[in-house]
Amino acid sequence: MTQSRTVLCAAVAGVGLALGLLCTAASAGNPVEDRQATMKQVGQTMKEASAYTSAQAPYDAAKVKTLMDGVVGGAKKLTGLYPANTAADPKTSADPKIWENKADFDKRLAEMGTLAAAAAKAKDTDGFKPAFKALGETCKSCHDLYRMKKKT
Repeated sequence: MTQSRTVLCAAVAGVGLALGLLCTAASAGNPVEDRQATMKQVGQTMKEASAYTSAQAPYDAAKVKTLMDGVVGGAKKLTGLYPANTAADPKTSADPKIWENKADFDKRLAEMGTLAAAAAKAKDTDGFKPAFKALGETCKSCHDLYRMKKKT
């Protein structure tokens, strides 16, 4: 009976690993969808973190650190999701200026990560609020420059 469970567990683990690899391979093939999903996640994280800039939510340093670490991770992931061959993808809202000035764009992503890491260290609302504001301003400046306006 124990040997049967071991074989079954190994088979289940193998299937799980195979599915994980399949999902990774599938998402690795579409950087536009990956970056859109990552941006959406970062946006949701920023929205959640904004509650800690006021009395809306009692300050929770551990939660803020987790949220800001998510933004740091998102910034790192985004850096590799703008290959030149995706500039003309009809599903993207990334402005072609990204690829014309890739160094500036990458610098802004790095700054996003740096500011999020600094915000993660805040001990209270008074420390988090200005750090989060600087992070938000960096995000906005990049969107203003490098995100195409939605067509209405």
